[in-house]
Amino acid sequence: MLSNGFIRNHAMGIVADDNGVGFHYYDRSKVIESQAFDIPDDEWKKLFMAMVCQLNKLDHEKLGFIPHLDLVDFDHLRDPKQFAYDLDNDLQGLVGARYSFIGSDGLRRTIVIEKVLYRAEGIIGRCSIVVEVRCVCSVSGCNWDGENKIMKISFPTRSRTSEEVFIREASAKAKSSGNHWALNHLPNIIDSITVTYDETKTVQGRLKAHLKEQYEERVMRVTILEKLYSLSELEDVREFAQVFYDILQIHQWLYECAGILHRDLSIGNIMFRRIDGKVYGVLNDFDLSSFVHDMAKGPASDFRTGTRPFMSVDLLNPKWNGGHLYRHDLESLFFIMICLACRYERPGVPAAEPRAFSKWFSGTDDEVREKKESFYGDRFYGAELPIQPYFAGFREWLVIIYYWLCSAYQGRPHIMHPPTLELLSAWNSLSNTSYDWNTLGGIFTYAIMKQLMCSFQKQPLETRWSGGNPDH
Repeated sequence: MLSNGFIRNHAMGIVADDNGVGFHYYDRSKVIESQAFDIPDDEWKKLFMAMVCQLNKLDHEKLGFIPHLDLVDFDHLRDPKQFAYDLDNDLQGLVGARYSFIGSDGLRRTIVIEKVLYRAEGIIGRCSIVVEVRCVCSVSGCNWDGENKIMKISFPTRSRTSEEVFIREASAKAKSSGNHWALNHLPNIIDSITVTYDETKTVQGRLKAHLKEQYEERVMRVTILEKLYSLSELEDVREFAQVFYDILQIHQWLYECAGILHRDLSIGNIMFRRIDGKVYGVLNDFDLSSFVHDMAKGPASDFRTGTRPFMSVDLLNPKWNGGHLYRHDLESLFFIMICLACRYERPGVPAAEPRAFSKWFSGTDDEVREKKESFYGDRFYGAELPIQPYFAGFREWLVIIYYWLCSAYQGRPHIMHPPTLELLSAWNSLSNTSYDWNTLGGIFTYAIMKQLMCSFQKQPLETRWSGGNPDH
């Protein structure tokens, strides 16, 4: 692990401070911290860090080649600051590093990191790293020249289906069903490789076997994708509206036609591409997606899926046992739009502090849920939404959706979570009603959202798909 810890930091972290050096190890869903052990002076600390980096330079061909960073240009002995990364400095310490791997076509490629787009904080979770890269290999037959690509490295559980499978399945369905429009709204995967680790030979692996406990085995996934563009690069407020309407349409098509539920709508997972000058919203990052027919099996981890500030009230509630429904993603889309309109003066420019809904971004699951329940509990809040002037055109959408959700949550049966099928049948029989939990009683559906979002400021937007189940 240490020899590849520069990237695989979900498994092992090294901390050096005035108290000495210690290790952080990710074990299933917790972090185990070692006691600090003393290293005599700063020079020894530098040597220890350099040793770890030098391990990374071992001959990976002989060790059984796995993807790795080429740290030849990094001299951690002379400048130990290169070993650290600074989230406030966009993690640009990795810029210029080279990354080598063997692609699915058998060619060994080397790319150079041009820009760090995202690196997850901490060592729990998938620990994703997303970078913009340029191919610098001289391999005959390599066709990766031209525009920069996006490389994503993550460490999901072995049992989780890779996003490549979901995207390729959706693309194949779009082509076979004649829905070629959908391809404009899906990411384009150029290559993807999965690396497994044989942990049975490690101390941890033997300990797990001895304890006979079931742990989440991790794999390393490297995905190369076509470069897309973030919402901050849009040029007009109407383009924002078209992108959000596109996301609604492709999300419904994926759910109803391809049998895929995304399950992680966030402001960072909504991207766009331009084709002949026109903007097309792209739903990105299928790492947490599920096939609809597999939803009953539940996620491979105890964690709820989603990005906390944009998660549905239900999914933040530990008592909710009704699974992840499609309307939870629609609620996430609402939270994305309201956060954009209220927390940014214009694209990429944060509003002045204190920014609206900041507690959604800093609290625990329970704290965020309580804030959102309070938000829904005050129906008069909608008239006072602190929408920034640049995004004023979204007021109609946001206020209407807000009132829908207020009515839906306050009007549903007073049961904290969906009961078993037997109890639900008894409830419907005794109350002479049949409540639809999937749509909050028919109030919050694809059809209703499309009817609202098909036009913006009284002008129609581009409808890509006129199909859809009217009951959704």
